[in-house]
Amino acid sequence: MSIINQPFQGQLGNILIEEIDSGYSSLTIFSAFAKNSGVLRLKESLQKFKVSGGKIRAFIGIDLDGTSYEALLNLFTICTELYVIHSENFSTTYHSKIYLLENRDKAWCAVGSNNLTGGGLWTNFESFSVRTYSTPAAMGELNSIHSVIRKYADPDYPCSVKITSVEDIDTLFHANYIAKEVTQKIDAMSRRISQKNRRKTNPLFGRETVQIPALITVETSNRKSNRKNQESVYHVSLAHPQEAPAFTNEQFWFEMRKSTGGSRNILDLSKFGKIVAGSVRGTPYEYPEDPSRMYGGIKFFGIDPNDTAAKKNITVNYSGKDYYPSTIKFAPDNGSWRIQLKGSPGDNTEELSKYGNRGDFVHKILVFEKITADYYGLSLLDESELPRLKSLSRVWARNGNGSSSKSYGML
Repeated sequence: MSIINQPFQGQLGNILIEEIDSGYSSLTIFSAFAKNSGVLRLKESLQKFKVSGGKIRAFIGIDLDGTSYEALLNLFTICTELYVIHSENFSTTYHSKIYLLENRDKAWCAVGSNNLTGGGLWTNFESFSVRTYSTPAAMGELNSIHSVIRKYADPDYPCSVKITSVEDIDTLFHANYIAKEVTQKIDAMSRRISQKNRRKTNPLFGRETVQIPALITVETSNRKSNRKNQESVYHVSLAHPQEAPAFTNEQFWFEMRKSTGGSRNILDLSKFGKIVAGSVRGTPYEYPEDPSRMYGGIKFFGIDPNDTAAKKNITVNYSGKDYYPSTIKFAPDNGSWRIQLKGSPGDNTEELSKYGNRGDFVHKILVFEKITADYYGLSLLDESELPRLKSLSRVWARNGNGSSSKSYGML
């Protein structure tokens, strides 16, 4: 049994993605927390696994505000079976983190501290053990896991609820058992800032910058794994990778106001902005010609602000569904960049533009999280949260020089 200390000796997210494509028939996940930052980065691998006949079960906790509404929505579309675990006893917290892959001949299991989040699978300091088994000879060693699967899947067990519809997740949300991801994000940032302000000294520790996947595509890949039918071996090294870490887990927010266009689904994006508070020093948004300015939202979506002939289609994950294509392009009549929030989810339900027609985006703050260069999660905040969002942002700016210009920022 090897112990892997993340991120120095590997990242469970990368290992899991590789292992899922190694000929197993079932995947069982136990995780105290689940966030879109983890779920969406695994989504392509999990969907391929399911399409190929694999069964996916997940037992997810909802304690300590660690699991988001959006993560459960996405897991519901991916999983064969999804359960939520919670005890009304405040002194008891569901805290398991196990990832188990099985078929008739072999099993692979990772046990450790890694939650189903971007931090837990990639960027946090975590430790986990990995072990492979030959089945059915070693099945007895997995009995303890199988017994708790049976317990949590038992409809008579009161601390476990099987999610059978989106309405079940909505019930948890309206009862305040779970919250929207962006709300959890800003609440957590408020707590961290409050803790930092209580400290009586300058920082006593350094910063660890860790790479997270940024090049996974959301389209089905035709690549074949060369690890099928091979024994899992992990070469552990204490040496930290020497490559420059990616600037990752980027989240930008944009003030929508009345919106642009008849469908009320067009968000204006700026080439440059005037910094009001914070700094972009050391980030891709630093504008070297004028430190009082920063690159605008268009660069967040991976487009050269000066290439007005460019056009890009992206996938937007909103409320548990992937919508494609949302189109980013320059509008010469208006002299501005914009994103059209549209596209089909591919399941014969309403297109993303319909939310604009109903006014869902109007007078909201749109918060995008970059999963890959072509794949973004979208959450909404009421515009009444704008002052709080500005106070928590690493930097925020205005699209124009005037105080009435729309604002945007980076969390």
